[in-house]
Amino acid sequence: MQNWIYFVLIAQGIWSITSMIDKVVISKGYIKNPAVYIVLNGLMNVFLIFLLPFAGFEPLKLTDFLIALSAGILYSAAITIYYKAVQYEEISRVAMLYQIAPIFVLVLSFLLIGERLTANHFIGFLFLLSAGALVSYRKINGSFKLSKAFYLMAISMLLSSIGVIAAKHIYSITSFWSAFLWFRLSSFAALGVLLAPSIRKDFAMTFKQMKPRIRGLMGFKMIVDFSAFIFSGLAILNGPISLVTALSSSALPLFVFMLTLVTSLYLPKLIKEGIDRKAILIKVFAIVLIIVGIIFVNR
Repeated sequence: MQNWIYFVLIAQGIWSITSMIDKVVISKGYIKNPAVYIVLNGLMNVFLIFLLPFAGFEPLKLTDFLIALSAGILYSAAITIYYKAVQYEEISRVAMLYQIAPIFVLVLSFLLIGERLTANHFIGFLFLLSAGALVSYRKINGSFKLSKAFYLMAISMLLSSIGVIAAKHIYSITSFWSAFLWFRLSSFAALGVLLAPSIRKDFAMTFKQMKPRIRGLMGFKMIVDFSAFIFSGLAILNGPISLVTALSSSALPLFVFMLTLVTSLYLPKLIKEGIDRKAILIKVFAIVLIIVGIIFVNR
């Protein structure tokens, strides 16, 4: 396999673990406000201190700097909305809704950087959309409706897809570590939410009341999250952006599905999801749709 495929799988494997941590922290009420969570993610960039002495930090033109800054802001907004979706839905279903991203990326890459769309891409779109819709429908009062998580993830994936296209551009005009540092620095923009007095107060209270073991868990999450961004950046640099996004969006739900199945069986107090025959069949069928969709997208 090409190197970028390994980078994608490693990054998504790490993010499947952090997704489980997100679900535990949010569902157990340790962090109730998604804006507070995004502040903690912004603080993750403190690890840049350890990279600065070893990385060549190259200046960017004003236009490229604004692109990198916009990407960081859009990504932070996308993650905040994702955390909101996690409050409404099982993490395995939310992960599968990442299938919306390849659709946005393929369209945006065609409009912004000239990537061509083929008939196979459109067929793949249908399979990916079907998988996302399948795991998002809920039977409410005798009728099927899309969950709130679907609409939230659609917005989140649109914002992150624009960010991914911007990332591809920045990685193509400067060295890897320079581009990586610029994107991580731009993520400090997430701390701007602290300008709101209510969020600042909520953050201080949340952190004060957080139990030591949860602080340790969040610290672990930030470290592994940071490493996943490195592998994701390597994949974006070395692979076609549409294929990188498609593989990323198919690998994550597969990893999360396996993890949630194990935790539901053996650690139900940690994370408990539907593991009855119907729930498993729906998720397995959705994964099959994802795999078929990815096959068509990659042709």
